[in-house]
Amino acid sequence: MRVEFLGHGLHKDHTNTVGHYMIDSFKNDDYYSFVGFSAFTKMSGINRIKKELLEASKKFKSLKFYLGIVPKGTSREALQFLIDNNIDTWIFCTSDQIMFHPKIYFFQGKHNYRFITGSSNLTSFGLFDNIEASTFFEFSKNNQQGKKLVRQFEEYFDPILKGTDKNVQKLTTEVLVDLEQSGFIWPESKTNAEFEFVKSNKKAFDKRKKLKFDKDTLGKIESKPPSYKNDSDYIPAITEDYLNSWPDFFELFKEFKKENRDKGEKYSVTVPRDYKNPSLYNWYLKQKIYHKNKILPEDHEKQLKQEHFYFGDAHKLWQEWKADTKLKLLQEAVDEGENIGLSQRYEYKGVRLGTWIQGIKKANKSGKKLDIMEKINDILDLSSKSRTPIDTATRFVNDLLERENPNKANFQNRFNSALRDRIDELPDEIQQDIVDAWYLVFDEERPLGRIRTRQKDRTEEWKSFRYNKSINPEGIWSLTESKIGNLYHWIRQKRENRTRMELIRKNFNEQEKSELRREGFPI
Repeated sequence: MRVEFLGHGLHKDHTNTVGHYMIDSFKNDDYYSFVGFSAFTKMSGINRIKKELLEASKKFKSLKFYLGIVPKGTSREALQFLIDNNIDTWIFCTSDQIMFHPKIYFFQGKHNYRFITGSSNLTSFGLFDNIEASTFFEFSKNNQQGKKLVRQFEEYFDPILKGTDKNVQKLTTEVLVDLEQSGFIWPESKTNAEFEFVKSNKKAFDKRKKLKFDKDTLGKIESKPPSYKNDSDYIPAITEDYLNSWPDFFELFKEFKKENRDKGEKYSVTVPRDYKNPSLYNWYLKQKIYHKNKILPEDHEKQLKQEHFYFGDAHKLWQEWKADTKLKLLQEAVDEGENIGLSQRYEYKGVRLGTWIQGIKKANKSGKKLDIMEKINDILDLSSKSRTPIDTATRFVNDLLERENPNKANFQNRFNSALRDRIDELPDEIQQDIVDAWYLVFDEERPLGRIRTRQKDRTEEWKSFRYNKSINPEGIWSLTESKIGNLYHWIRQKRENRTRMELIRKNFNEQEKSELRREGFPI
């Protein structure tokens, strides 16, 4: 998974904006679906991404916006543009004191997902100019953490995404007229979020006294009394509100147990840090703190023990549960006659058992997790599996890249004894990994007989395409094969394989690297 911080507006020369990433994503041939959430929407923002948005609306299978509606927030011009161009748009308008405030831009593709969430509204200021902060996620469709993020997003916003929430309505011309007549929607020049706010802000600022401040005092704000040496010393107060809310949280805890009963009695009573209800996690922590300091009310302790509440080290318990889960999967794979490989690529039912086993083996070298390795050996004969050509080659490449000071003579001998006579048994992609890894580490060719040599460096040819305004006026690093020709496949390998991108990393300046990152290259 690729995770990046997107901040803009603070440094005027910064190009890492949400707007730039949206433009790149709309142009990216991999993506075919988009969902956008915005609290305030203006034509000023749409104008800066309009060309790419309209092109995407024609080629994407699905393109939808869900927009917040508050008086003088979203402009008439923006909504009219979306109607005129048949862009599927839904509005959230309510009489409640709350408002629709998320800013989320979610792209789904053939191979990857992109997810941008933060403070940027769909306005010119929000996408490009204000001081904003967002987080960018890009991950393959098989990435487990990424799939969890998408699932949580879709489950939480399900009533809005499906239009079943009472405050959600499909945007039509009739709905727009109704919003105007009701006083919600105004012309862009009369909306508050940008025009009036910036204007009034300047007037107010001009009236202020220009007071100096002591820069040395910055960053010294204490979040809690300084008498506490560390977090473990902090004991939250047992307040009346806490005591009154305790029964309700206890019921939530019992519901949590039911949700997780498949994990077994021990593990179903441990609330994880990333649980969907953060308040329950905080309550759970307080029970452990109060118990440790012997101030947990007696009736509370009695009820918790009846539900087998676990007062011990939850982190250690969860690690045990994860290991037990993977051991069960490994046993299941063996029972079903799976051709189990020990490379990091091996997956079973979406779980990378190969990566897990390699991690346990590495921990064993430091004398850790020996009991888990013993259980793995009881299920699977690792010694017989480890000699396959693919596993041997994968270990060779991993060791070559991870060793701090690899000895070339030792690796040469290892290649000759373990791989040289088995090259024909290896897939092309693994042969290429050997060649590229050898060149990356030792800066010399590692030809595999007549089979394969290092790929030709076509960086200059690639750069010529990027800066050729006649055939690439927008300065994109990766376009379709019809526009790039046979260079397309060489470029695609760099996007999909970090090792191959690292081989040519030194050929780019910082601006070019930033552009490549925005287009999804692992650099």
